Amino acid sequence: MEFLQVLERFGLPITMCIAFGFFIWKQNRFIQDELQKELRESFIRLESIVITLIDQQKKLQIEQRGLEKSYKALVEIIAKLSGNGLQHRFINMLNKNE
Repeated sequence: MEFLQVLERFGLPITMCIAFGFFIWKQNRFIQDELQKELRESFIRLESIVITLIDQQKKLQIEQRGLEKSYKALVEIIAKLSGNGLQHRFINMLNKNE
């Protein structure tokens, strides 16, 4: 049926209802197809960013633990090598930092 035949047969209100129904159907299809696809892509991108940030944080924590152990080892070596009373000060300083 052509638009004018529908208009002539059913009148303007029914024709407008059909046109609005078609518009709503097209809009829902767009939302379901295109926007959902874009939202999924954005979510996947953000998820990979968060995973990368978590990995970097874990690496930094592991590196920091290694530096702390090296620091403690150096303090202990210096404390053992010094025999003139610095040994107790180094050990006290080491215990305060823990």
